Amino acid sequence: MKRILVCVKAVPVSAFVEVDSQHRLKRDGINLQWNAADASALEAALRLAGEDGSVTVLTMGTSKLESPLRELLARGASRAVLITDRRMAGADTQATARVLAAAVKKLGDFDLILCGCKAIDGETGQVPGQLAAALGLPCVSNGETLEADPDGLTITRRLETGTQELRGRTPTVISLCAYSYPLRLPGILGMRRARNIPVEVLNADDLGLLPEQCGLKGSATKVLAMESRFPGMRRGPKETDLTLGAKALGQILREVRP
Repeated sequence: MKRILVCVKAVPVSAFVEVDSQHRLKRDGINLQWNAADASALEAALRLAGEDGSVTVLTMGTSKLESPLRELLARGASRAVLITDRRMAGADTQATARVLAAAVKKLGDFDLILCGCKAIDGETGQVPGQLAAALGLPCVSNGETLEADPDGLTITRRLETGTQELRGRTPTVISLCAYSYPLRLPGILGMRRARNIPVEVLNADDLGLLPEQCGLKGSATKVLAMESRFPGMRRGPKETDLTLGAKALGQILREVRP
C-alpha cells in the first residue's frame, strides 16, 4: 500500500462544552485531543504503509492545530495537511465532506482513505460515507481489521450481531472503530524528524471552493434549538415477583434480539 490518506479530527477533552448564538461548538480556550477512532485509522494506515509507503494526515480546524499535527508526524505520518479558514466555521457533515473531498483531489491520488467511524463530539458517523460519495468511491464502515495483499483488501467490520469479512479493491474509503488499532507512541527519532516536516496549510481559495460551499452557508442542515435532557426513571410496569420479573425481562430481550 503506497499512498494512504487519514482524515483526523480534534475533539474536546471535556464532556462539558459551550455553543455560541448559532449553536456552533466553542473550541477556543478548551483542550482538544485527536478523536479515538481517527487514531485507530492512523495506526492502521501506518501498519499498511510499512517502510515503503506514505501516510498523509488531513484535518480541518483552526491554525492552533499545527502543533498537534506535528505530534502525528512524530508518531509516523509522512505528511500533515491543515485546512483552516474562518469561512468554514459551523460546517455540517455534508459541507465538511465537500471540503475534505476537494483537498483529496488537490493532494493527489491515494490508494486508500481511512477515517474514524465517528467523532465523539458529534456522533453522526456520516462524514466517511459522504466523503466517499463526493469522490465517487466505495465505502466500508466500522472496520476492525485490515489486511492488504496484491489483489486488494480483506476487511473485518463490526456488526450489531457479530462481525463480517469483506474483500475489496482500492481505492476505497474505510472507517475504523475506536481502539481497533491502538496508536503507537512517538519516539525520539520521530520527534526529531517531525521538526523538519512543514505542516501544509490550505484554505477555501486553495481548494477552489466558493463561500456558499463552506461553513454555515454550505450546510444543508441547520441547528434551530438545543436543550439538555437528563435521564430519569424509565416508565413501565414494576414487577416485584422474581419469577414473573425474569419472564418479563426474557420477553423484552426476545423482542429486542429475537
